[in-house]
Amino acid sequence: MEILKSLALDSWYKALVYLGGVVLVLSLFLEVKAIPNNAAQLISGGVFFFGLGEWKNHKLSSQFKPPNAYTGPSGIVSWTERRPDHFGRLLDLLGVAGVVFGTIKLF
Repeated sequence: MEILKSLALDSWYKALVYLGGVVLVLSLFLEVKAIPNNAAQLISGGVFFFGLGEWKNHKLSSQFKPPNAYTGPSGIVSWTERRPDHFGRLLDLLGVAGVVFGTIKLF
């Protein structure tokens, strides 16, 4: 059950990964009536890769908090902060390019 905790939709970028992935897989196997399939695949793939890049860029940080009369006992404090790296930026760029080219192909 520990593996399923990382699949929780607790951040906006994880929702983009799931939404883009589901629409991409559906557009590969089903005929989309409203827009051409190749435009749907480009846009949903772009959303998927952009969400994946942001997931990569948001890293978990933690530090030890010493005991204090005002903040309580000691413990480990964790938070998520955006620290982009080269691969995360590449995934973001790939995602934005997919959405832009898919939108151009749409029109």
